[in-house]
Amino acid sequence: MSWLKKSTQLKWVLAEAVETEKLVSLAKETNLPMSVVKILCNRNLDDTESIQKFLHPDLNDLIDPFELIGMKKGIDRLTQALFNNEKVLVFGDYDVDGITSTTLLYMIFNKLGANVDFYLPNRLTQGYGLAEVSIDKAKEKGVSLIVTVDTGITAVEEVAYANSVGIDVIITDHHEPGESLPEAVAIINPKQPDCNYVSELSGVGVAFKFAQGLYRTLNQDEKELEEHLDLVALGTTADIVPLVGENRIFTKFGIKQIARTTKPGLKSLAFVSGLMGEDISTGQVVFILAPRINALGRLGDADQAVRLLATKDEKLASEIARKLDEENKRRQQIDEKTLKEALIQMEEIVDVSEDNAIVLAGEGWHQGVIGIVASRLVEKYHLPTVMISLNDGEGKGSARSIPGFHLCEALKKCEDLLIRYGGHKYAAGLSIKTENVEEFRRRFVEVSNVKLSDDDIIPKLNIDLEIELTDIDDSFMDSIEAFAPFGPHNMRPIFMTRNCEVVNQPYVVGKNHLKMKVRKGDALFDVIGFGFGDMARLISSKGCLVDIVYVIEYNTYNDITRKQIRLKDIKLTVGSMPAV
Repeated sequence: MSWLKKSTQLKWVLAEAVETEKLVSLAKETNLPMSVVKILCNRNLDDTESIQKFLHPDLNDLIDPFELIGMKKGIDRLTQALFNNEKVLVFGDYDVDGITSTTLLYMIFNKLGANVDFYLPNRLTQGYGLAEVSIDKAKEKGVSLIVTVDTGITAVEEVAYANSVGIDVIITDHHEPGESLPEAVAIINPKQPDCNYVSELSGVGVAFKFAQGLYRTLNQDEKELEEHLDLVALGTTADIVPLVGENRIFTKFGIKQIARTTKPGLKSLAFVSGLMGEDISTGQVVFILAPRINALGRLGDADQAVRLLATKDEKLASEIARKLDEENKRRQQIDEKTLKEALIQMEEIVDVSEDNAIVLAGEGWHQGVIGIVASRLVEKYHLPTVMISLNDGEGKGSARSIPGFHLCEALKKCEDLLIRYGGHKYAAGLSIKTENVEEFRRRFVEVSNVKLSDDDIIPKLNIDLEIELTDIDDSFMDSIEAFAPFGPHNMRPIFMTRNCEVVNQPYVVGKNHLKMKVRKGDALFDVIGFGFGDMARLISSKGCLVDIVYVIEYNTYNDITRKQIRLKDIKLTVGSMPAV
């Protein structure tokens, strides 16, 4: 079958124009360049107050935790457990969000004198979420209250079972609820019906709000919680939630807290990751720190990751950090092997010239890496992708999506073929009998073909602003850097400049990265294009004109820091001929 993509070209989409009078007025009120104000307006920050709050986040702007439905009931039950010295179990998930959520509440409950333990299910032997076997283990240990973090909202039967054996459950979660809610003592989830909480929190964000409510109720100093914003930033950034509103505040202050953390585990992790002493960015969290924290959970037992983040023992922290680094390297090898097998399978069964989705299934694929591989296939083909690991007649799947395609809604149309499913708009998990995989593939592709148009599957490159290279001065850079931390719904601004002159012979560095210099007017910039090495052959050494889409950032090399253009895309200007 053909697996040539319908279109491999990025579609450049320039942001809509903003009324000039409005730009002039806001630029005057905020003392910002009109170009920067235009970007802010196109990000729905179109009045002075919202702009100031965005550019100057403040912990005092965090929302009252008691605006979350269920907060008071949950706090009342937890304080009762504290005063009665009941055995409390923090039950989490094995990803970074779940690990940081578990660590956060475990450390806070422990500091408040609780009789507390934590539990993370094994991804390979138990799977996601509450299960009767884990509830039975909790009962054997004398647990009378379970507090879930980053999980539990769909655990209707499991919570009923916990109730039947005398264990109360408080659910803190941020995932989409099912048709009915568990009969828990309290449910704290901004996505539950009738909850009008305006912030799309991560699991650790919800856990932090619970901690805020607890401290407020017990008349504790909430300033103490700020030392744990490092955990909140880790989980929030790694879970790819929108970095606006409360999430932006958490991340802005939490990233700074990571750099000055007192947690031996985080310091050891920064050391083995090569980040010790550096200013940490959201990109470094997502691509360097988070994979190492995730590694143990992906390959099996995530308990050690919680111990790493919670320990005060520097020797133990160093040992676990090194182990996480080694496990991450092993995970990367499994990633590459699985990706190669997936690409081979695509040649045999997938026709992306006709089908608007990819569904692959492999016997023995590692459950801990199929989500990563699915993400890489989405990046490569810009199609919703489901990767299923088959073992003993059952498959465990991870799905990733693209804008315009809601995974959970699509899976709902296939739910009669699934044992269970759940997740977000862009990421989901599922279980399925092996015998149903082929029919699921057919149905899921059918749903995607109806839902997605040809235009939907063309990857869009959204451009914030067309500018000239001469616009990029120190003041402009300061304004752009104030947008940080960058992430979903607040990506680093993307610019376009036409008719830039290539002033040197382009060359390739690393695996396939383009390096060159461009000039327009009096402005001259270094350019790096990761993955654009093939373009070096098409661009002449001197006088060739190119249109570029890029981000502008600082690059430090040999202790010298310069502004640098990082390409998002490049095209030869119409009429500009490549060298012969």
